[in-house]
Amino acid sequence: MNLLNRIADWFVGSRHFHVRQNVAANAGDLVCLIDRFVDDKLKFPLEWDDFISWENENPGIEAVRKKLSALEPLFFSSNKLDRHQALKKLIQERNCLAGLCGLPLRPES
Repeated sequence: MNLLNRIADWFVGSRHFHVRQNVAANAGDLVCLIDRFVDDKLKFPLEWDDFISWENENPGIEAVRKKLSALEPLFFSSNKLDRHQALKKLIQERNCLAGLCGLPLRPES
């Protein structure tokens, strides 16, 4: 690994600095990102936030991002039912995308 790649990796994983990444360029990428978010296996701590907080260049992904960003407050609700409903809607959206790109569906929780 060359020095520039090591520096870039450090910025991505740093607790003090963060370089925003386009984590969902297409529907398949977004399905994988949602799975990592649901399974709590994100590639880096701000991966989900990078998706939710920043406009996406792909108009189709941007439309989904806007829908999912509306769910964001529910994930932090103190009401367990709110969190469950948000997860259910997230998985429904994920399964719609998965069907479009031929990926397996995920059971709803």
